[in-house]
Amino acid sequence: MNDDELLDRLRRADPIGSGRDGSVVPTDDPRAVRLMEQIMNTPESESIHTTAPALAPAPWRRRWALLAAGGAAAVAIVGGVVAFSGGDENDRVAGPPASFSVAAPDLMAMCIAVTEYVPDPGLGGFRGTVVEVGADTVTLDVSQWYAGGDAAQVVLDVSQVGSPALDGVEFQQGGEYLVAVLDGAVQTCGLSGPVDAALEAEYAEWFAG
Repeated sequence: MNDDELLDRLRRADPIGSGRDGSVVPTDDPRAVRLMEQIMNTPESESIHTTAPALAPAPWRRRWALLAAGGAAAVAIVGGVVAFSGGDENDRVAGPPASFSVAAPDLMAMCIAVTEYVPDPGLGGFRGTVVEVGADTVTLDVSQWYAGGDAAQVVLDVSQVGSPALDGVEFQQGGEYLVAVLDGAVQTCGLSGPVDAALEAEYAEWFAG
């Protein structure tokens, strides 16, 4: 580095030390000595690093971020709606089946006409379709509860009767039945049986309101 280059760097490094007329302090001045040492010890290739301001996200990235956030919120909302709307039905299907027994018929008992029957306050009843007939049990899928339960399925214990029958009428796979129950037992004497218009009318009256 020659003298001219050194003086030029001194002027740029310490403009305050330069006179208003552009002259510089003598090279043996303590300030000049310190500046010269600093300059000589600093590589010329060294540059001043500045922190660039953070770039704002591109508009298309902002739009995608908003769309993604909106989509996640929509999924959460839909999931909540599905969970709340389907909860009761799922609980009903997942619950255990109800169980009732069919007692052996009392040959000495007298049955009154179904139309004259006055239902007990605790009477329950349902309409169901037979889905399985076993040696000791009959399983029905419930399509309607009139009173006394909410299970999706009912299992009838028919082990006490000679065959899987109701009032002597055998249960048929796929057949629909109206079944009245009281204190865990199926009511017979015509109070339960295959679905027909007459028995449906009685159930509508017994379980009205």
